[in-house]
Amino acid sequence: MVKKLFPVLAFLPLVIGTTGYIISGEMFSNALYAALALYFIGPVSNVYNLYIEIARWSAPLVTATAIICALQSAWQSIRNRIHLLGKKDSVSVYSDDNNGIRFDKDVSAIYPGDKFKNYAREHIIMFSDDKKNLQFYEEHKSDLSKKKVYIGIKDIEGGFLNLVGDITVFDVNSSIARILWKEISLWNKGKDNFDLVIWGGNTLSGVIISTGLQFNLFSRNQKIRYHVIADNSIFHIRHDGLKLMNDDELLYYGRDDSAIWDVIDKADIVIVSDIPDSETLQTIVVKAGESEIYYYSPHKGDIVSYFSYGNIRPFGREEVVFTDENIRRCGLIHKAIALNDYYANLYGTEKNWNALSGFLKASNISAADFGEVLCDLNSKVSEAEQAELEHIRWCRFMFLNYYTWGIPENGKNRDDVKRIHKDLIAFDELSSDEKAKDLETIKITRNLLV
Repeated sequence: MVKKLFPVLAFLPLVIGTTGYIISGEMFSNALYAALALYFIGPVSNVYNLYIEIARWSAPLVTATAIICALQSAWQSIRNRIHLLGKKDSVSVYSDDNNGIRFDKDVSAIYPGDKFKNYAREHIIMFSDDKKNLQFYEEHKSDLSKKKVYIGIKDIEGGFLNLVGDITVFDVNSSIARILWKEISLWNKGKDNFDLVIWGGNTLSGVIISTGLQFNLFSRNQKIRYHVIADNSIFHIRHDGLKLMNDDELLYYGRDDSAIWDVIDKADIVIVSDIPDSETLQTIVVKAGESEIYYYSPHKGDIVSYFSYGNIRPFGREEVVFTDENIRRCGLIHKAIALNDYYANLYGTEKNWNALSGFLKASNISAADFGEVLCDLNSKVSEAEQAELEHIRWCRFMFLNYYTWGIPENGKNRDDVKRIHKDLIAFDELSSDEKAKDLETIKITRNLLV
């Protein structure tokens, strides 16, 4: 705050001093010169009043502060250069939020705030606001053109972004959601029917829903009811008419709906992704009873850490999410790239990962994500059933990205302008060739993850 106000505060002695000299009878130009001199060489006039006395003491303080800040900045720059000198893996992290990214010992990292440092080999842009991240990238785009860049996002879906170049988008909410569903691991619980409650109407809640719909596919006989408790009409708009392609259900409730407490009482798992007030949270915990409650808790020491009642498990902790493995060395991205390479060689599509649209990157990432589920299912479910589950996942991904069924006029399978695809139908209705592709997909995806 002080740094932001310093330019304004620095002018106060000049204004006060000039006012004092004018009151004492000096001409404006002489008064301005005399006040300015107070910053550097002391008084050049013998006149005196309270205004001049205040300016006489405050002006040198401003000058001294400016010199100290300049020296600190220069010293910090020197330290950063020395810290990164000759290091094979050096990273500059730009952030206004001390999220404390965890790096391995062999990685040298600096945190210059919003001051661009070109001498780092790789750059992570991780401000608290998506707009600021993209603006920072745009301001330094030419300097970053030959660097590897990682840009954090929270409110924008990665599939909507079109960033060309050696740029990796780190979707914070998607990372939180992936880690959460892998921890819950419905496909390893030994049953087909679940009632899940997602309490929250924020962006994270929406991502948890969409990610769960693509992760939680493990049986032809499954029936998962997603009970979403949120006062967010956008959820209804975005998911209106969403086809889940099996017996799963997506149900919405307002927070003033009395039925929500019966739903929580009968739920197998409750996910609290939008932090409610303490009284509501306690009621959720009591109503959930012995059911598992996953509570969004980015920092240790929040109120829920001290609850002695309820089966509460925190998720989204910054030390788990903000790691070098998640942001730069994400094995999932590497698997998605390998998956894209395979299909590019097979169908002659774009092979260069950096040239893909955000939508196509997201498509490959979703498939690679589900591959981890397929590996767990391989000894439990036949390949034919796995292929059907993969088709449902793909349909859900397309529906969640606003595609609908339709037959393109160009004779192809899809029309990306109209966002239609002719294979958004039940697995049993697919041609034998398309079924064979799904079967091939699950084999390739599993192999990439072995």
